[in-house]
Amino acid sequence: MPVVWKTVKNDFPKMEAAVKNLNDRSVEVSSKGENAWLAGIHEYGCHIKVTEKMRAWFARNGYPLKKTTTEIVIPERSFLRAGFDEYAEDVVDVYEDALGNTLGGTMPVELFLQGIGLELATKIKKYARDLSSPPDSRMTTERKGSSNPLVDTGSMIESISYEVK
Repeated sequence: MPVVWKTVKNDFPKMEAAVKNLNDRSVEVSSKGENAWLAGIHEYGCHIKVTEKMRAWFARNGYPLKKTTTEIVIPERSFLRAGFDEYAEDVVDVYEDALGNTLGGTMPVELFLQGIGLELATKIKKYARDLSSPPDSRMTTERKGSSNPLVDTGSMIESISYEVK
């Protein structure tokens, strides 16, 4: 007896439309607004040339600099790149099933991409809150009242969001 293949429902047009809609789309996770510059400093580190005015400020506030100190170094504390590296696989695992729903036409592409963005932004915020190395300087810890290097007011971490492009 021959085997007969009968297509009852053809979802290929829906799948093709979803793939076309996914092409050239991306999800960008970054620190937004006024905190973007601060996030950049922490993400890549920074060297600040010491001026006489800075030297006087440090001395006045009880943190005199050595005469040989010519720059203040804010070390790299990557949280966007390192947070992505840490959690990208987890996000992929969570959204593998959703991709099937998107390709099958039961989940809109926009909702799929927003879900990835929200999940990744949430994971990167967690990574930033949990980061402890390299530690803050003694002066920074004393002035902030905490030892978490990326948390002062919390506004920089809260500014991390996503954008679907």
